[in-house]
Amino acid sequence: MIKKIIGVVLILTGGFFTFAAAKAVLTNPSTVNQLEEAPFITDGKVDPANEGKDVILLVSTDLIDNAEDYELGLRFEYPVIHREVEELKYDGADQIKWERLYSFSNEETLTDEVFFGNISGLEYEVDSSLMVGLSGNSKQLKKADYKEEDLKVLFDDIQGLGAEEYNDVLYITDTDSRYFKNCDGKKASDLLWNDYTEQVGAIRISYRGTVVDNIDSIALIGKQVGNRLEKSDTIDSVSCFENVHNKEEFMKEHKKTSAFGIGFGLIVSIALLLSGVFLVVKS
Repeated sequence: MIKKIIGVVLILTGGFFTFAAAKAVLTNPSTVNQLEEAPFITDGKVDPANEGKDVILLVSTDLIDNAEDYELGLRFEYPVIHREVEELKYDGADQIKWERLYSFSNEETLTDEVFFGNISGLEYEVDSSLMVGLSGNSKQLKKADYKEEDLKVLFDDIQGLGAEEYNDVLYITDTDSRYFKNCDGKKASDLLWNDYTEQVGAIRISYRGTVVDNIDSIALIGKQVGNRLEKSDTIDSVSCFENVHNKEEFMKEHKKTSAFGIGFGLIVSIALLLSGVFLVVKS
């Protein structure tokens, strides 16, 4: 019975992704035509004639300012910052461990978040969501990557917060420092179990900084609204393309990315469908 239920779930999931992939195949030619006709802007200037239109903005990565976690008031020397939030949870049986709090899991609490530096030197104000696909080289941040004055203000403002270093990574946490490094994976049979379980519900926050030294330019797809570049209403596509320098390179990269994404999506969706059918038949 369980296999049959799993099989039905796989069939439904595979069907959804197959529909999405098929839709992408049908709409891709239209998207390509839209991008072919979209203005390709290289000087960062806003042309009123493009108001309400989809445009492609070419930007040097040198213009991306350093990022800031504006929610906690922490400033960094990196253009992109990934905040990772974990909560110490009890599994209901015999173990406590740190679990990530992703942004889609709870909108009411502090969760994972990505922060981008503003793009300066342009007439455009660029919506940071357009840069979500920006890659680069990232690393877990150490104490030296933080501004001491920012940490002091944060700890003064939120009583109970402190800093703990573990494997050279700095964590901002409200966990009792006596248990911070050893509580992950603790079991009911371990010594001082009751003391450790008192820490359940604690939060720890760490950051990864991303450098873009291997990327010299990005092309952003968006809709011009006044002097803002916002997410397009009509072009359902990756919005950020790296290391392109002209319209020809951009279109070539877009077609390659689209073909890979559609092909991969079809393969995964068909595999899910076939796996589901196999389980249903066998059950």
